[in-house]
Amino acid sequence: MKPLVVAHASDTHVSVFGDTFHDRGRIVARSARVADTEPARWEVAWEEAGWRVLHARGARRGKLVLVDPEGYSHALPSPKEDPSLVDPVERAAAKACRLEARRATVLANHPPSASVAARMLDVTPKSTNLRILRAAAAIGDDVDLVCLTGDLTDDGAGHELVRAAFGRFADRGRLFAVPGNHDKYLFPMKGSSRPRPTPEAKDEAWRRFAAGLGLELSEEGAWTKSLPESGAIFVGLDSCARKQRRFFRHNGAVGDAQLGFLRRVAETPAWRDARHRLVLLHHHVVPLPHGVGRGAPSEIGMRLDDAKSAAACFDEVGVTMVLHGHRHVSEERKPAGARFTILAAPSLTLGCKSGDAPSYWRIELGERAHAERVYVPVDAVAQDEDPGADEAEPSSVDLGDADDD
Repeated sequence: MKPLVVAHASDTHVSVFGDTFHDRGRIVARSARVADTEPARWEVAWEEAGWRVLHARGARRGKLVLVDPEGYSHALPSPKEDPSLVDPVERAAAKACRLEARRATVLANHPPSASVAARMLDVTPKSTNLRILRAAAAIGDDVDLVCLTGDLTDDGAGHELVRAAFGRFADRGRLFAVPGNHDKYLFPMKGSSRPRPTPEAKDEAWRRFAAGLGLELSEEGAWTKSLPESGAIFVGLDSCARKQRRFFRHNGAVGDAQLGFLRRVAETPAWRDARHRLVLLHHHVVPLPHGVGRGAPSEIGMRLDDAKSAAACFDEVGVTMVLHGHRHVSEERKPAGARFTILAAPSLTLGCKSGDAPSYWRIELGERAHAERVYVPVDAVAQDEDPGADEAEPSSVDLGDADDD
């Protein structure tokens, strides 16, 4: 039997424009309300792809507003941010073109070539919307399926880009995923999503994404996929299925209902006959240890509250491997007192908390299970330092080296 090769990745954190809560200094702030509710007070100074630079009429004449396709306004770049452009309308237009090129929907519908994406990364090296394209492309052709263990989005927006980035697997029904706290819970911090997401909207976005992948969610929120030809079966559990306790706490729980679902799956011939029984969830099952030269990631407000009962159930039904993400730590372990192996994946776009580069787990499921960490090639991910940009952007406006998004 040919081994089944699985890529386990996590925490892609795509967003509307590729900004993340993890890099709050570069959050793309938008107005709370639609900007031009009184169109008679404004005249259009520039327009492209739904973006507009509006010039105020009357007493407020001279005031400029940059408005995105959804109608929300953005801060205008200052002359210091882009000294190459003197005209404030041109500076605003340059910002609009830069943001538009990185919008999740634009990248999903019109993926840039590798060379164009590289030039865009030169300008905004921390854009997760660009990083996911490069990282997904780096996953080897020998991989049969991809498992994503949550925090697909940074704040519930951008699922279409995740689907597009892994399209070669999704098109064959070989992209499995579970949601994370960023996909389901609310945050007290500013993000680029407008209008502000709600728990219901985030849950609906996740469900649409799962349905598009062919994952049939049970009443409890879990799913299962059997690959008998490879001797493997997968179960996806939503560790954010319960209602968020407080907006600043992101503790998760699998819950008795989903553990009951897992027990029912374990009674089926597909489970009993499988050599490899894998469970996917987002939150970590056991506390994360200290890394080399690093402290252990904090669990305050981030733990799996029913980890003990979940781990006991995993052993009870014979789970062989648990895949999770959540704390951006890459580690393989077989915890004391348990019979299953755990593979924790770092962020595929932001890297590992140890300071290590983005990576994924390549898992061979054959007579035995074997896992190895595969790093995204150095030339396929931007460095943390912004080197500036000398090359032209894929837009009608010369962007120079401005980088205010």
